Amino acid sequence: MNPLYKIPLHGVACEPFCDHKNHKVEQHITIRFTALNLNTFNQECIENKEANWVMEDNGERYQSTVSLYIQDQKANNPKYILKVDCQGKGLFKIDKNNIEVSWHNQGTDSAHYFQTIGMALWLEINNVLCIHANALAYKDQVIAFVAPSRTGKTTLTAELCKNEFSVMTDDMMALHQQDKEYTIYPSWPVARMWPETLEIINNKNTNELEKVHQDFAKKIVKINKNSGFNFCEQPKKLKTIYILNRVENTENNNKISTVCNITTLSSAEAVILLIQNSILGSAYKALSLEQQRFIKLTQLVKNVSIKKITYLSGKQYLNTVQEIIINDLSE
Repeated sequence: MNPLYKIPLHGVACEPFCDHKNHKVEQHITIRFTALNLNTFNQECIENKEANWVMEDNGERYQSTVSLYIQDQKANNPKYILKVDCQGKGLFKIDKNNIEVSWHNQGTDSAHYFQTIGMALWLEINNVLCIHANALAYKDQVIAFVAPSRTGKTTLTAELCKNEFSVMTDDMMALHQQDKEYTIYPSWPVARMWPETLEIINNKNTNELEKVHQDFAKKIVKINKNSGFNFCEQPKKLKTIYILNRVENTENNNKISTVCNITTLSSAEAVILLIQNSILGSAYKALSLEQQRFIKLTQLVKNVSIKKITYLSGKQYLNTVQEIIINDLSE
């Protein structure tokens, strides 16, 4: 078992392994681990049934497929099977109180997938909204960066968390709602970063870092002072969600007249953009959660400021972007 499972994740303690005495948590689940036999991978629990939902990602050197199977969906406690067929192979067998991790002992570890899609599925069926975002702590509050992959989310996070900000979550944020407020809990103190992002933070041990998997360029970074980052272990309240819009600095680009510009989005536009950045893609329809999720997002944009940051691409502009974000949070 990966020792990360001993650390609370997004406000959830994985029993019986998690030592949460020194951490605040919202919920508890029971988790167990079993070995996966690749010879029965496709038949183990999916006999004579098509997937309710499939997500495919075809890279230059890899192919990944995540499939969702739902059993007894109309029952009080349906069973969900998330099948991961990537560089890591395995099954997350999920209900409202338990998760069984059935994983092959070679390839990418289950923790890589559990900390995002595995945990997101469990939280969503337990009425906790999850968003594809990086969460950062600043003083007594949290901000979030929302953007599609490869469009600057991790790079901007890296720059800010060298200084006055601290990493809270990488790639997924769970929003634990209490009336009109949302508490954000930290994820595990690891992040997956592109080599170009690591260059920005002047990480000298880039070549020594483990890859997410053999055919993927992203590296696994432990979030601590030695890696150049601050990490926040305490839950904090969400203040602002920033939708990132990074633009190239070219002579013909008339989309931006300054290095960085922040505007407040309308509620309708904010909801649309947040739907587009769902951590589970289009799975919510198969889960019969579309309406519930829409209501929650509508509540979110009423209670939390949703803004758009349009800024120039380039390492030389990141300090200015950071200053403008800090000024915006002070208003």
